[in-house]
Amino acid sequence: MERKVRALVLASTAAISCMVATLSARADDDNENACGAVLCLAGLMQGGNGGRECSQYEANYFSIVRYHHGHFDLSGTSNARGDFLNQCRSVGNDQKGAVNSKYGGVETGP
Repeated sequence: MERKVRALVLASTAAISCMVATLSARADDDNENACGAVLCLAGLMQGGNGGRECSQYEANYFSIVRYHHGHFDLSGTSNARGDFLNQCRSVGNDQKGAVNSKYGGVETGP
């Protein structure tokens, strides 16, 4: 009886793990603009140029600007841009973090 219980628990755990992995791989809840910004800005960091296709994604990212007492707020802008990039759930945090580390505190786009 104990073997059957262990087998059932093991099978249930494996099934739940597969479901969680499948759900996290889906991009249904991704923000297309955020994912485009990550892709284009990561390419820019590597020396690429996305051309016209990337210009709107880059503009969306760099339009996020925060001010404090009338002056550019570096950390506020970086945090807000990071929140925007985090709306793209299908890209890893390391990639989003690298993009935001490079461009998060830049007042205007490249």
